[in-house]
Amino acid sequence: MKFKNLIFVLLFVVLVSSVNASIVGVSPSIARFPAMLKNGYAEMKATASTSFEVPLRAEIELQGEVGEWVSLRPDDYSFVFSRTDPYSFTIIMEPPEDVQNGNYTGILTITTNEIASVESGAGSSVIAQVGMLLFVEITGEEIIACRAGAIYATNTEVGEPFLVYATVQNDGNVRLRPEVQVKIYDQYQTKTLFTSTFFGPQVLPTLERQFSREVKQDLEVGQYFADIYLEDCGVNKRVTFDVLEKGQISDSGELVVIRTSDVVYAKETLLIQPMFKNSGNRKVVAQFKGEIRDLKTDKIIQVIESDALEVEPKETYEFKIFYVPEKAGEYQISGRVVYNNKITFEEKSKIVKVKNQGFSLGWLLLLILYLIIGLVILILIGKIRKARKTSRKGKKKIKWKF
Repeated sequence: MKFKNLIFVLLFVVLVSSVNASIVGVSPSIARFPAMLKNGYAEMKATASTSFEVPLRAEIELQGEVGEWVSLRPDDYSFVFSRTDPYSFTIIMEPPEDVQNGNYTGILTITTNEIASVESGAGSSVIAQVGMLLFVEITGEEIIACRAGAIYATNTEVGEPFLVYATVQNDGNVRLRPEVQVKIYDQYQTKTLFTSTFFGPQVLPTLERQFSREVKQDLEVGQYFADIYLEDCGVNKRVTFDVLEKGQISDSGELVVIRTSDVVYAKETLLIQPMFKNSGNRKVVAQFKGEIRDLKTDKIIQVIESDALEVEPKETYEFKIFYVPEKAGEYQISGRVVYNNKITFEEKSKIVKVKNQGFSLGWLLLLILYLIIGLVILILIGKIRKARKTSRKGKKKIKWKF
């Protein structure tokens, strides 16, 4: 570590150790800005707090090598805070173009100077100081990394574009304009209808940004699916949206779960209960359609479907389907719900183990009872035979005299 960096670290330790923590504090105590580029950008949120009930005035001061690289948001180096009203601010780090690669340090200090409340005695001194150590690493390596979420597409009307939304967090050190590819499929996701590609807005390093973009379409009325792919982030999300008639209300529903037993015996009836939630604003006619697949052979052994029933808005309904497995094995029950010519977005599944019939406790007791009865019968038969033999021998020894 450079000698001047060591000086700032020691100064930081002195500040921290000398402050009465009950008066003023700052979080985080150390701000790290790793792998920054020359002329790069990064920011971090911080909060100053105090245990004082009355408002305190405080000043922010920047010292060290990185002091001139820092700006604050709000752009105000004087503020007022109290126990119930901490002060939050953002540290913006922008190294210059001519800085060399290496590690740099600085200290952000917060010093209280007076009580801000007139009622509590304005101008009286309440002096305390706390420091935040700033670490900055300058590198020549460009890093492209990001995360994406909150990805979806909106419903639209015939001839009108639909909107694609996404949120991108830039985890790299370069300014990023994420490329977004949208691939549209038919309702059963078997045919690609068209593809659209566009670039999102610029996202600075360390920042998160939500954006939307219109996608033109000439699709007919119906339900469609789309893969939304952000290449830089390596994220792909499949979503669904509707193309509606002018003024038409969009239906919305979800297959919540498929309920059934985890284990069942062959030749016994299995109750299958798919749970459907109508999250739309009008009544729908819903029907579960699915299949039972043998996981060992990966073959469909049974196509199943429920009765078509009306489900009221915001209502959750459990369908009831009965199935009798013929033999032991492991099976997967899967499917979707079809409602008002739409299908639920996510297919749900449930794995069931089917066992051969074994001896239950009742059968075991009955078997023992039969064995006991059989043993008693054998014993009785043996005694009867023995008695007959004895009787015959007795008859031969009798002599009749006249």
